[in-house]
Amino acid sequence: MKKHYWYIARINTVLTAVIFLLFKCNISAQGQTNSAETNPEIAEIFFNVPPPPPGFATPMDYIQSFKTGAEIEKAYRSGKITQGEAMLAMEIDKVSPNDKSPMDTYGKVVDQNGQPVIGAKMRGFLDFEEMDDDEEHDTTTDSQGEFNFLGLYGKGMVFVPEKMGYEYDRRHAINRPNNYLPDPTNPLIITMWKLRGAEPMIHSKIHAYIPCDGSAIKFSLMTGKMDPNGDLIVTLTRNPLNIDQPKPFNWSVTLEIPNGGFEEITNLYPYEAPVEGYQPHITYTLKASVANWTPLLTPSLYFKSKNGQIYGRMTLKIMADFQPPPTLFDAEIYANPADSRNLEFNFKKQIR
Repeated sequence: MKKHYWYIARINTVLTAVIFLLFKCNISAQGQTNSAETNPEIAEIFFNVPPPPPGFATPMDYIQSFKTGAEIEKAYRSGKITQGEAMLAMEIDKVSPNDKSPMDTYGKVVDQNGQPVIGAKMRGFLDFEEMDDDEEHDTTTDSQGEFNFLGLYGKGMVFVPEKMGYEYDRRHAINRPNNYLPDPTNPLIITMWKLRGAEPMIHSKIHAYIPCDGSAIKFSLMTGKMDPNGDLIVTLTRNPLNIDQPKPFNWSVTLEIPNGGFEEITNLYPYEAPVEGYQPHITYTLKASVANWTPLLTPSLYFKSKNGQIYGRMTLKIMADFQPPPTLFDAEIYANPADSRNLEFNFKKQIR
């Protein structure tokens, strides 16, 4: 805490390191103080210290009662605690009362089909305010894919599963909800993707500049290049055509695949194209008057082409505010040309 830096600067560097190490090793967030006070090194901190005020059984009970740095400073200046006790109190205060919340958690790991993932390593990271590193605790899922972390305390907790043959997107790691109530009959559900095996796929990229007057531009989904016979048609319109940056303007973009279509990607792992639900074209319209107006769109879409002979997924980046026109259109595309909805990609099997 920045308000404490005045004090930390006064403490001998060696004393700081020793006491912090002892604190980390000997004082748990559960408030287990007895083992700390009986440890010879920790006990030395309390040698020849003033007795605790009435209402506190031990000096450790007293220093653990401080809530703020101001209280620690006042007690130190008044001679109620020693320098060593003050330093220890400061380290305890770094784990504020909110950071000492119980983190008991019951969870279950399943695959994309809802089947339990057995024997997955479950890593739990405790979060402590003002500390540089999270504290890691590990366990393993049982025959039902279930796990638990009990008796841990902190500000929050994040869960990351690992198992060969499965994929987990750490960008969407599960955080323990603030309102979570531990219940073994109602576990937190964490989903991994069970890999089936990548098939040969085409990976292409589009980096292009497209007109802003509604002229249609065609691209090949297989090569990422402009192609008059391409199967991806892009049309962007903005009004006015010449804009005054960064003032909002009306604009829209339409994507079309003849004999195919698009569907928004909403699931966590886009590794299997849906069977149905494709729209032959999709339009995004941004009016200058809306509160959440933006010149940038980054949709992620499933697609099919050539009446289902090709399935794939794409991530787009459309910047509509280049001035003067044309403006930016980027896409990253993964396509399976084998009439298969499997979109797992391995660069070793890339079709070039």
